[in-house]
Amino acid sequence: MFEVNGDYTEVQGKIIEAARQLFVKKGLKGTTVRDIAAESGVNIAMVNYYFRSKEKLFDTIFEDVFSMLADKIFYLMDSDLPFFELVRKWVYAYYDMLLEYPCFPVFVLNELVANPRKLTKKFKDRKPYLLYLRLCERIKAEEEKGTIQITSVPSFILSVISLSIFPFAVKPAATQLLSMTDENYLKFVDKHREYVADFIIKAIVGANLCVRPKKIPKG
Repeated sequence: MFEVNGDYTEVQGKIIEAARQLFVKKGLKGTTVRDIAAESGVNIAMVNYYFRSKEKLFDTIFEDVFSMLADKIFYLMDSDLPFFELVRKWVYAYYDMLLEYPCFPVFVLNELVANPRKLTKKFKDRKPYLLYLRLCERIKAEEEKGTIQITSVPSFILSVISLSIFPFAVKPAATQLLSMTDENYLKFVDKHREYVADFIIKAIVGANLCVRPKKIPKG
């Protein structure tokens, strides 16, 4: 369940949770304010009073979850953690957030298809180029030390994001194919994070480099 932050009233929390469920099922375009009011057990006027429109509700939900993830990743990139530890914690950050909000990838992917400009602007507003530049610096330093092979930064970023998000994006199909309950699948994914982190680190280390990244605890 999506947990709204403590700044919202109980009624606002019910509206946000109802909207989140409907946006996942029907997308922003397919959801009406009437749907949200009915799902949350309040009248339409109450939804409009608190949030003015379904677009504002979408923005609220997206910002709450995305900000939590973005803040953690920006903090990691600004840290002086050893590089392999940083990579592992970066992967773990996605898994921690998505295990708490497993529907978020579907929520976002639906809107990337329906309204790519809107979500692209939201990503750009977070100034991702600052994170990109910091990552370029860290990777260049490791290349010069010989701990990793020459690495394409865009490919590296896409690998981390796609390998971290894909297990959650395909959860509805994966649970059926693997004959798992949602609970068991999420337990499997929780362990899968370590495989993903190891896979990514081994890929950038390269076959000819004798570097064995140190394991670190989750979190």
